[in-house]
Amino acid sequence: MGFTRFLEVDDNVLERVVKLLNYSSIDLFNEDVGKIKEWIKKQQHFPEVTADEKIKNFLILNKGSVEKSKEKIENYYTIRSHLPEIFDNIHPKLSFMETVKASIYFVPLPKLTKEMYRVFFYKVRDPHLTETFEPVHGIRLLVNIQEIRMIEDVTYGDVFILDGKNTPFRPILKVTPMVIYKALIAIYKQVFSSRLKAVYVINIPPYVEKFFILLKGVLKPKLIERIHFCENSDVLIEKIGKEILPVDYGGEEKSLEELQEMLYQKFKEREDYFTQLDELRINDDLKRQRLKHDEMFGLAGTCISVATMAVSFKANELDKSPPCCVQLKTRTLINCLLVVSECWLCPFVRNNYKFNKQVQCA
Repeated sequence: MGFTRFLEVDDNVLERVVKLLNYSSIDLFNEDVGKIKEWIKKQQHFPEVTADEKIKNFLILNKGSVEKSKEKIENYYTIRSHLPEIFDNIHPKLSFMETVKASIYFVPLPKLTKEMYRVFFYKVRDPHLTETFEPVHGIRLLVNIQEIRMIEDVTYGDVFILDGKNTPFRPILKVTPMVIYKALIAIYKQVFSSRLKAVYVINIPPYVEKFFILLKGVLKPKLIERIHFCENSDVLIEKIGKEILPVDYGGEEKSLEELQEMLYQKFKEREDYFTQLDELRINDDLKRQRLKHDEMFGLAGTCISVATMAVSFKANELDKSPPCCVQLKTRTLINCLLVVSECWLCPFVRNNYKFNKQVQCA
């Protein structure tokens, strides 16, 4: 069965990317793909033999490292069992996707940049529906898009454009450190290893800006430097290119509405593929050893990491107490809510550490 092309990838893109990874030829790259595939065949606990297109993208995402690619492929299958709240109800045919579609635009743009990065565009579609929007639904959408990219795209790196216009206040409070951890660390980094080239934020309300204060404590400094706040959308034409941007933003590409329809049509077209993905689970009984990152998918590792992140964007210096034993003064009420809600919803932290609730807002 033939599939329509939503994400445009020229014939020479893979060859150009391979050269950037310091391969002298496409043949050497394919040799490494073959090595990984032979390794996969020996992993009795794997639920399938990974498709060549997917292996190629894992190798690209991991900068040509065969060993790191093996590790991330193992994580790709393992995480499906360890984050059931994400992966047990992720199929695009489920009703939550219609809610997401009506609430927000979140689409990859069809054309790659000159540097071969894929551009994603986010914007609120219906502020009223967004009030009841659950962040887990957004994570599922991100994963589903990434699944399409792993078999139809060349995943060299990403650029995000976030339009803050019409973003309600209430949904911001739902984006807790745990949500950020699952989306950015457990999935985006430890599975797909995507390169983040830049984030451009436009039309940002003051309370959305406060959200990025939280991110400064969660992300590494080099990633923070890649977040750019723009006064208007005119700068996007210079940074991204008119031929790539939607017509809504002065570009030559289809509108966000049209692109979203194309994306969801792609989900429908690949329905059988997503049904197969629903069945992919690691057989732990056949697993000979656990990879070094496996503990991050467990409850304890996750909660400790989140607790640490939740307090890392403090205004005052922490004492030498355990991660959750902190007296924290933050600049805004929203930051306090994000810290307290996440730590006190976490059973591991609550049962194992004495949490100091003397959190004050300045």
